[in-house]
Amino acid sequence: MLKSFTSTAFSGLRTVSQQQVRCIQVSARSLNVKDDSAPKAKRTVVSSAPEGTVLKGINYMKDGKDPVALADDAYPEWLWEINDPEVRNARIADPLDKKHHKEARRQAIKADNFIRDKKT
Repeated sequence: MLKSFTSTAFSGLRTVSQQQVRCIQVSARSLNVKDDSAPKAKRTVVSSAPEGTVLKGINYMKDGKDPVALADDAYPEWLWEINDPEVRNARIADPLDKKHHKEARRQAIKADNFIRDKKT
């Protein structure tokens, strides 16, 4: 994200100082840099459907067939982190993450609605 700030101070009709500063905020996630400083814990989640099970009712295509469950190793690692509350809380705490700002907006709307309801 590129931000541009300009500050100007006036003394009478003459400009005393003018300064323009540009800041670039870059996160490791936006650069696709992996943080290998912390060792990764082994995944403890096990799929509820064993390999080879036909997953009925998931097909959404007109002429398609129901998909067959794959081995747990065939799925990407991020899939197992979707429902993990620790990962979600870490993303919300990171100010450079989209989830952080989404949660902040949501909380602000809830607080505003609460105040509006109390006034009536």
